[in-house]
Amino acid sequence: MTSQPVELVPGALYAVGDTAPNDGRLSWASPGTSAFEPVNAFLLVEEGHALLIDPGVAAHENALLAQLHEIIGPETKLSLFCTRFEGDCVTALGPVIRDFNVVSIFGGGVSNPFDFFEDVSPQEQIRTDHHIEILRKKAGDTIEVGPGRRVDLLSTSLRVLTTFWLYDERTGTLFTSDFFGYEGLDHADRSDLVRSTTPDPFDHDAAARRLFTKIDWLLLADPAPFVEELDRLFATYDIRTIAPGHGRIIVGSDTVRSYYELTRELLLTCGRTRSSREVSVHG
Repeated sequence: MTSQPVELVPGALYAVGDTAPNDGRLSWASPGTSAFEPVNAFLLVEEGHALLIDPGVAAHENALLAQLHEIIGPETKLSLFCTRFEGDCVTALGPVIRDFNVVSIFGGGVSNPFDFFEDVSPQEQIRTDHHIEILRKKAGDTIEVGPGRRVDLLSTSLRVLTTFWLYDERTGTLFTSDFFGYEGLDHADRSDLVRSTTPDPFDHDAAARRLFTKIDWLLLADPAPFVEELDRLFATYDIRTIAPGHGRIIVGSDTVRSYYELTRELLLTCGRTRSSREVSVHG
């Protein structure tokens, strides 16, 4: 059965995508922390317009397209934004361009998202063949979702390659790409993709393994600047949902706050104050 879209805010925000077995083949996921790993894309909808954040992986093409067809029609003016130009964000881009009314593609940095496929025309030919705008954005810019609704583009130091986060004021959602993905799933379906309560207690060991598997350089870094960056972010924005590209989605102000505090704690206790050998990120 095809996975269904998950409605986060009625008529305004949806999680689309599918899951992958966490069997050691996922470079970002720590084996043993979950059986399945959600790979999330997010669709923001506003008055005949929509913004799709990170189309995701080619392996999920059928599920992604089916879910998008449930939410938007051929007349919807669809824009795309890639938080990172890595394969887990962009390899489903071609089928979305083929099947939907894509009017613009946004990205940051200097990489070319079309380098990841053989079946998508080069950048200039995309503009000509599909009449799609391809626009570079920088931190501090905004992206229009639809009339009266924009999302803020944010820089982050909590990354490996160039990565951008986004904040949607209307829904209070922070889109965090490959960060804040603290939980996978025990099963392949996405029925409990949303985490709306705080685990009691937190499994700090599993959380540390998931946080530091990909961004393992943080284990050798001075954590103070990164904690300060998080503190500024959460003091500036009213964050009621954290929407990572991997893992369960964190919903509710109290739950968001607890995961923010967990992240501060992990950065402070697992950073340069401890030997990296004390955190076994790969199980």
